Amino acid sequence: MFKPKTNSKFKLYIFLILCGTICLPISSKEKTKKEFSFDQAIQFAIKNNKQVAIAKYEIEFSKADRITAGLRPNPFLNINADVLPFNPNSKQFDPNRNQYGVSLGFVYETENKRQERINVANKKLKMEELIFLESLRKTSIGTGSLFIATLAARERYLLAEENYKNLVNIVEINKIRFKKEDISKLELLRSEVAQDQYAVAKVSAQVDYLKLKNELIVVLGLNPGDIDIVLTGNLDSLKLFPLIDSEKLLKLATLGRPDYLALVNAEDVALANFKLQKANAVPNVNILFDSLVQQNQYMYGMSVNMELPVFSRNQGEIAKSQSARDQVALFREELYLNLAKEMAITEEELKVRFAALEQMREISLLKSQQAVKIVELAYKGGGSTLLEFLDTTRSYNETRLKYIDALVEYERALLNLKYIAGFDYEPNELNQ
Repeated sequence: MFKPKTNSKFKLYIFLILCGTICLPISSKEKTKKEFSFDQAIQFAIKNNKQVAIAKYEIEFSKADRITAGLRPNPFLNINADVLPFNPNSKQFDPNRNQYGVSLGFVYETENKRQERINVANKKLKMEELIFLESLRKTSIGTGSLFIATLAARERYLLAEENYKNLVNIVEINKIRFKKEDISKLELLRSEVAQDQYAVAKVSAQVDYLKLKNELIVVLGLNPGDIDIVLTGNLDSLKLFPLIDSEKLLKLATLGRPDYLALVNAEDVALANFKLQKANAVPNVNILFDSLVQQNQYMYGMSVNMELPVFSRNQGEIAKSQSARDQVALFREELYLNLAKEMAITEEELKVRFAALEQMREISLLKSQQAVKIVELAYKGGGSTLLEFLDTTRSYNETRLKYIDALVEYERALLNLKYIAGFDYEPNELNQ
């Protein structure tokens, strides 16, 4: 009686497993792969980044403001009826006392206010266009920096994977050596523990790489659920140190940097607004044409009215616009000084980072690679201990990671140089 019960349970388990298998999707959705180089990623982000698309609407808003600025005041209509009979059959009603009138008027804007508004709106539109160009420049730098960071994360992941594979190889060798009683059980356990640690490090590096890659996909304006990207190139492709002409760079920046040009244009906006506020100090004139029926007589007339600028002559807005103009001039001077500082810092940073990279590549990295190879061969032949092998590998990993970090900072400095004067500043020496 016991076996049939066991068989029925076994059949139930099999049935549940089959149901689960059938209900599960046969295969996950395959993502479309797109390949990007460094320059391709930047150009693609400029055209497809959602923040860029959102920023572009500010230009459309300014165009709408320009339409509003050019509109003339609407005319106005006034209809009046006085001394109307409450009871037309009343003996006290005198039809000659009824009064009816209509007035049609319009506002005459003095001091060419409409043209001044249009002028301010045009200056603000140009300002928004420059701000949009600055957002493109920042998007280019941000995309390039994220591309570099993703490449670095991929390098770290490949390093962790290489380390893990080496430890797997070591563990397999140690298992054979343990069977031959060449090493102790403790030695084998230590190598297996090290293998597990490198497995964890590999997973962590892989997660970091996937996070940055998905972040880059979003910056490119793509859906990470549908698209997977493949980055071409690598960090270890050093160019010769670029020759930088700081004076030329500063001059180009004042002619081509959208943020600097926007501040120059902001001074024009402030001046145009100052003229508009001065014009607003002069009251507009309301002109009315009247038609009146009084005691069965038709009369026509015209009236003009305007405010008397006795107390309010728009003094506050005039003073504010003048202060805004002075403030923008100081902002522009501050940005000029910051540009000069940025040029000097970028030049010095490139020099220092390039020298450090050459030293690491030619001395530290080369020596640590040789040390790992020597110790690995010695350990496999029984001429070195596991602790010596792990310590040498750790030292190599630290050197390699520092080298990757140094590459990232150097590439970012080159990226800042590329866009330091606006767009695509790249002296001939930069490509050698």
